[in-house]
Amino acid sequence: MARADSFTDRMPICVSRSNAQGRAWAWEPVNQAQSAVLQGKDVMRIIVKVLAGLSALTLLHVGSANAEVILLDRDNGSPIFNDLKIQIGGSIRAGYRNVMGGSDDGSYRHRGFDDGTRFRFTAEYFLNDDLNLVAYYEPGVDIFRALDWDDHYDPDRNHTTKRQLYGGIVSQRYGTLTYGKQNSVFYSAVGEKTDLILNAMNGQGPGNGVDGNYDGSYRGRDLVKYVNEFGPVTLHLGWTLPTNDYYLGGSGDDLLRYTRKGGAAVGAEYQLNDDLVLSAAYSYTEARVRQGSQDSTEYDQQMLGGAVSWRPGNWTLAALVGQYKDFLPLERRTPVPSDYFEGDAYGWEYFLGYTFPLQAGILKSTQPYVAGNAMRWDEYQTNYHFVGLSTKLAYGFRVDLERTFANTSDDQPDENWVRLRYDF
Repeated sequence: MARADSFTDRMPICVSRSNAQGRAWAWEPVNQAQSAVLQGKDVMRIIVKVLAGLSALTLLHVGSANAEVILLDRDNGSPIFNDLKIQIGGSIRAGYRNVMGGSDDGSYRHRGFDDGTRFRFTAEYFLNDDLNLVAYYEPGVDIFRALDWDDHYDPDRNHTTKRQLYGGIVSQRYGTLTYGKQNSVFYSAVGEKTDLILNAMNGQGPGNGVDGNYDGSYRGRDLVKYVNEFGPVTLHLGWTLPTNDYYLGGSGDDLLRYTRKGGAAVGAEYQLNDDLVLSAAYSYTEARVRQGSQDSTEYDQQMLGGAVSWRPGNWTLAALVGQYKDFLPLERRTPVPSDYFEGDAYGWEYFLGYTFPLQAGILKSTQPYVAGNAMRWDEYQTNYHFVGLSTKLAYGFRVDLERTFANTSDDQPDENWVRLRYDF
């Protein structure tokens, strides 16, 4: 007989049912499968309500400021937690997308959806004035799905995702060493410079390979990273450890699997002055692709890129170029291990914006911008240009509007994108 692990496991679980006329209610027991679903949904609703409550508290706490909220500060007088600091933050985001031509009519994105809500939890334990331990957790939460708002989410996606989860040791003198799921060296040094718009990162390696979590290009799993500053230069070093197989599709003898065997990366940012930063990065990943029980094909995946970020006054200018070898999957329906990846691909991105301070009631500033990103490989190319407007409001709110002009080999349509976000 199965053992009940808790009091709730022994309780009969019931749901309310209305009669045909909808005027009377009766309690009916549910089976174990229904119970698990109900409990899972209830847990998610509770989590979302708690996070929403924390967000509301931060709204009252920060006023018009926009910063992490310190729940427990160092030197708090506690005999046990005196050297502990805990802070939270996050970004609640709702979006609306409209593809020209009506191809997305009726889709959840066309009805309004969660557009990347995430929360941040940071804990630091200070060993002394120079050395401290750090733990960081950043979950992504699909609030629309957690609250069961039908037709406003993708039913095949999870309620939550583990965006980042890592720990390590920080020294002002010797640098920061961390391990876990975290931003890659390439993205931290190069890709982040142009990740400033809604439809971003189409011209860079991170996120455009097999999967940014598994190939280590974006928020890499099992990633060891070291960061330190040497005068105007910030050095990034990374080592990606082997991971489990990532299934690319198929079944039986046609089951296609990707395996990251390991890799390393190096990146550097050079701060020429207060406004101008030049950066470059290179990453290498040893990987293999195998189909069924056949012999696997080995790949030496490489990314090489450079970026510039210039912020003089109210201007923001950024650009990126990159070359990606055996990194992007070929555009074909039935790829095989021997030629799953395209040999060489080239990408670029740019951003140009000017911020107008407003300070008029709830309006704080607005930034019109133009941007673009593109990728070319084999006989295929994507080419996007954007016109957008980002407006910051009081209390950490922000509204982003963006129009995409697409020119691609597969004739993708233009698109409008709107995002409302609250940052705390």
